[in-house]
Amino acid sequence: MSEDQIYKESIEIIRKNIENGQSFDLACESINVADEDLKRMIIDHTLKIEIAEMHYGKNIPFIEISRKLQVSMERLLKANDEMLEDVMNNMHHIYRDFPIDPESTTH
Repeated sequence: MSEDQIYKESIEIIRKNIENGQSFDLACESINVADEDLKRMIIDHTLKIEIAEMHYGKNIPFIEISRKLQVSMERLLKANDEMLEDVMNNMHHIYRDFPIDPESTTH
């Protein structure tokens, strides 16, 4: 199985387990990924996906997400900050060749 397939299938497994009421960490224990770096990346990305969908997609407050996933607020907010930083870095790379004139009224 390719690394991409392992990645996608593992995320699906974790998310399905969460839907079935498991805590985030328990759901993550169910994936079998030999490469520890890949496993850490999958877990990290899955938490960020959950945050994006629940908080930004459905307006669920972080405290409720923390309770549902049984993840500490500190861990949740750290993952959120990393996710937002990733978005900003990607935006910088996408738009670096298209500078926006701050004086312009049409962006």
